[in-house]
Amino acid sequence: MVGSYTHEAFAQEAIQLPLFDGALVLTTQAGLRQDVREPDGALLDFWRPVTFGPSDRPIGGRMDCKLAGVREDYTDALFDIRQRYRDTREERERSGLDDDSDDYTQSDAIRRLEIVGHAGEPHRHYVLTFLAYRAEPYLYDIRLNCEFRHLGEPRRGTDYAAIMRQYVDIAVPLSETPAATNPATPDS
Repeated sequence: MVGSYTHEAFAQEAIQLPLFDGALVLTTQAGLRQDVREPDGALLDFWRPVTFGPSDRPIGGRMDCKLAGVREDYTDALFDIRQRYRDTREERERSGLDDDSDDYTQSDAIRRLEIVGHAGEPHRHYVLTFLAYRAEPYLYDIRLNCEFRHLGEPRRGTDYAAIMRQYVDIAVPLSETPAATNPATPDS
């Protein structure tokens, strides 16, 4: 769909939103606030309620996500998402974002970098995902930033990346998916 609109859309089952030649999959209840599609780009803003902590003492909260994606001509520099992240790290730190951990996977066609961190003012946790996949002559560059806001402090060790993956998935139109890629070797 080309164009832009803003609305609240709720569903009890998974929602598949076309994303280039693949799909963004939102499972269970989700609120879609913005959906802007163009032939070579997409911008989506959505949220969902989440519960943190053990079932006997749950903490209510929400996950707010923004996805931006573009299709552009492939270059090796654009496909190097680790370097592109390194180029922005100092600026991220100056703006109060503390990146705590990262998970990088790669294959010949897909590279995924997932950053988990926290910030103050207001206090929040986040998962920032860089996903690049090539289908030459194009590179599909997708950024997904999910922030977690909560009414109380979840227990230490809360796995925000696992919570995000429970509700959001990006299906790519290739023979392999990011979950099927091999871990990269450490930097030399």
